[in-house]
Amino acid sequence: MGKAIFITGTGTEIGKTIVTSFLSLALQELGMKTKIFKPIQTGLAEESSSFADQYWYETVLEEETGSTGLYYMEPAVSPHLASQLTHTTIEPKLIKNKILEFKNQYDVVLVEGAGGLAVPLIENDHDFYMTKDLIQECELPTIIVSVAGLGAIHHTVTTVSYAEKHNIDIIGLIFNHFDQNNMIHVDNVRTIQKMLNLPILAKLSTLEQPSKDHLMQLVKKFLNNQELNNMLLGGLSIEV
Repeated sequence: MGKAIFITGTGTEIGKTIVTSFLSLALQELGMKTKIFKPIQTGLAEESSSFADQYWYETVLEEETGSTGLYYMEPAVSPHLASQLTHTTIEPKLIKNKILEFKNQYDVVLVEGAGGLAVPLIENDHDFYMTKDLIQECELPTIIVSVAGLGAIHHTVTTVSYAEKHNIDIIGLIFNHFDQNNMIHVDNVRTIQKMLNLPILAKLSTLEQPSKDHLMQLVKKFLNNQELNNMLLGGLSIEV
C-alpha cells in the first residue's frame, strides 16, 4: 500500500497546486507512481468551464479526466457555503475511501486541501467539520505551504500552532515564490525554521510562465542538488 500526504497552506492563492504538481513530478522522476487528489474543488477557471485546479491538473499535468476530484461546486467560496448553495452533501467517509483506493494503486497520493487547516467543509447544527477534522479522520501526515514574503512568519507560525494543537503530524514546510536574492525572503525562512524547528523541504521560485515544461526545469534543478533531494525524500519518509 502506498503513502498519502496532505498538502495545506497558510492561506489561499499561495500556490498549493503548483507545489503539489512539483512534488508529483519530482517523485515521478525518482520512479514513484503518484496520484494527485483534490477531493473538494470550488470555483471555475477563467480559461474554461472547468474547475480551476481540475483544469490545471488535466491540461497541464495531463492527469486522467475527472480523476483529480470528488466534489465539484461552482461558487468560488468556502466549501461549507458552496455545499449549501449547490445543495451538495459532502461525506468525509467517501473522501477517506477514495484515498484508500488510490493508496492501493499508487506509491504516493498527494491530497490537496481547499484553503488552509481552519477552513470549514461542512456546517452542522451546532458546529463545523473542518479541514483539520478530515486530516485527522484520514490520518494524513501534512506538508504546509507558505509564501516567503511579508507576513510569512505570522501566518506560518499560527498555522503550525493550530496544527499542533489538533495533533496533526507535520512533515515539513515548503516555501513558494521564494527569491534567494530577497533579504526578507531569506530571513523569513531562517527565522521560521529557527522558531519552529521543522524541516524546510523545498524553496520554490516563482514560475513566470506556469507550464509543465517550466515545472520540470524546476524539478530537475532541484533533484540535481543531492542534498536537497535527500532532504525531500527524508522528510517524506520515502525510499527509492
